[in-house]
Amino acid sequence: MLLQPLVLHLSQLLRLVVGQYFASFSSIMIVYNNSGSATRLQLDYLSALELVLRDMPRPVLLQWIDVAKLKDISDLEQQLMDALNCSVTEGFITILPHTEHFLHARYYATRNSVVRLKDKRYLFLCDEESPEELLSMDILQFYPHHLMVRPGTEKDSPPEAGPKTGPPTPVPGRKEGTSVNTRNKEQDGVLPPHRDINFELWTQKFVGAFGNLDAVRLDAFLPNETLAKTERVELYPNKLLNLQGRSLRVGSITYVPYTITNYVPAGQGDVDPINLHKGRLSIVFDGAEANVMKTFCQVHNCHLRLEAYGADNWGGIYENETSDGMLGDIYEQRVELAIGCIYNWYNGITETSHTIARSSVTFLGPAPSPLPSWRTNILPYNDYTWLLLILTMFFCGAFLYFMKYVSYSLGLKGNEEVFHHGSKLEKSMLDTFALFIQQPSAPLDFNRFAPRFFLATLLCATITLENIYSGQLKSMLTIPFYSAPVDTLEKFALAQWKWAAPSIIWVHTIQTSDLVTEQVLAKNFEVHDYSYLSNASYMPNYGLGIERLSSGSLSVGDYVSTDALENRIVLRDDLYFDYTRAVSIRGWILMPELDKHILTCQETGLYVHWELEFIVKYMDKRKQEVLMNLANGHKAKGAPQALDVHNIAGALFVLAFGFTFAGCALLAENVIFRLRKSK
Repeated sequence: MLLQPLVLHLSQLLRLVVGQYFASFSSIMIVYNNSGSATRLQLDYLSALELVLRDMPRPVLLQWIDVAKLKDISDLEQQLMDALNCSVTEGFITILPHTEHFLHARYYATRNSVVRLKDKRYLFLCDEESPEELLSMDILQFYPHHLMVRPGTEKDSPPEAGPKTGPPTPVPGRKEGTSVNTRNKEQDGVLPPHRDINFELWTQKFVGAFGNLDAVRLDAFLPNETLAKTERVELYPNKLLNLQGRSLRVGSITYVPYTITNYVPAGQGDVDPINLHKGRLSIVFDGAEANVMKTFCQVHNCHLRLEAYGADNWGGIYENETSDGMLGDIYEQRVELAIGCIYNWYNGITETSHTIARSSVTFLGPAPSPLPSWRTNILPYNDYTWLLLILTMFFCGAFLYFMKYVSYSLGLKGNEEVFHHGSKLEKSMLDTFALFIQQPSAPLDFNRFAPRFFLATLLCATITLENIYSGQLKSMLTIPFYSAPVDTLEKFALAQWKWAAPSIIWVHTIQTSDLVTEQVLAKNFEVHDYSYLSNASYMPNYGLGIERLSSGSLSVGDYVSTDALENRIVLRDDLYFDYTRAVSIRGWILMPELDKHILTCQETGLYVHWELEFIVKYMDKRKQEVLMNLANGHKAKGAPQALDVHNIAGALFVLAFGFTFAGCALLAENVIFRLRKSK
């Protein structure tokens, strides 16, 4: 079958475009319309494209979607998204009567597909579509590397460039110089429509401070199978390298030392706001991550425009499709990019950049408090030791009572006629207790060796215990004892203490955790304002969220004063850690360029330098020193203090306990005596 002349003409054009710009791709998708309503030019486009793809120098995965077999645009959206999720598609070629339908379906896949590789190039083969209408679509801002091919008209055709090697090719409507053979063929109807026409090559401007949606005519493919412009024209120019002053809408918060974003009077800032009604240069944009964006705009020649969201106003995106704060404006596409210590919270909804800095969350917990002085008397032994001593006294008292009864049974107590069991048991218990506390008691007249040896052994044991007890007690009276430090997350969770931060976003990472400790800590988290947090920093059973920075420093809010840190400790482990990122709308075309810039800042050490610079600039130096000492386990020693009543509360407690117990015993004996007398 002989190919039509127009197919040969188009094949040369497509071989120039596809062979040069699409041949290196691993996969290409072709979306076309092969129905009866397809025009002759669309069918010729398809035939020429098949011819070019058949002659590709290397194998390429081709995916074909015929819209004529689909019901509506929703089917195209779903089929396009399924195809993108199953393969790495780098190039797209369309032959459609209405290319905007494909663009809407492609944008639907961008917003919802799982695979989110950046597309390389698009080729739109059009018939009667207007470049001014098609290329002015906002959706093309996501796909700037595109080329629109359409047939030109005689009035739009440029003069033919350079000499031709053969006879001149006639232009439609042109009568002069038309050869007899050509006229005869036209009269016979051999030549198809659009035989000797120019094919115009268009793209969207994209760059620049104004007119980003304007259509730009790159070149024209002439009937002599050459381009109209003599100089080489880049059909797919790199529009991302130099944005030529294009506006970049960024949202940011104030969170030291990452970003400091504050409104100031017009002319006193360094960045323009998105809303120019507030005046030019009315925002101060500072911080380590702020410098990343500033230098990015310097490298790519874009105009940074900012929206300030205040302190800790990250916002959120919720299941009912509502949103608020900075992340909410990303979801609503009011801004292109958000930055300011953002974690990978909404990866399925937003686009995230390469990691910028390591950030971890831990607690500023209460420091160990001195134990109450009344407990000093029981501190030398732990609970199990005291229980063992009490049981030992009971056993020793019972054994002493048993030896007395044996002596009575053997007749060794000649002057004792009746053995009173109750009084003997009571006397044995009191004598044993007196030996344990090294106090005098009534004489024990045993004439046998066994009881004497038992008492001697018991006396030696009690002397040893008394020395150990008194030695430990003296050290406790010299060096004050503190409660056990709650310096790990597990201890903090077991204590069931509350902790707080200025935003709910602090626990977003662990809200769905399966770990019990993290579940408890997420449940005990509270959100409060700065005033409440300032008061809570002095509470003995309350924690505050702080952050470990990638430079090794600690970041704590202004609501914690240096004085409050005296009774605080930094937990030894982290609740969680993550890496900060910049977050953009899905399919943001500048994300690969931003990733390269972030890596450059990290590899050259610029980011760590900026972070340390802004720590010194915006954070209290004295507070940083105290925090680092707390993190390292150092605590300043207090000055010597004169003893007061509080220091001898232990002795007073024993005295009060003894008097109370003796008074109760005296009262009980008096009651028992009167009851017996009444009988």
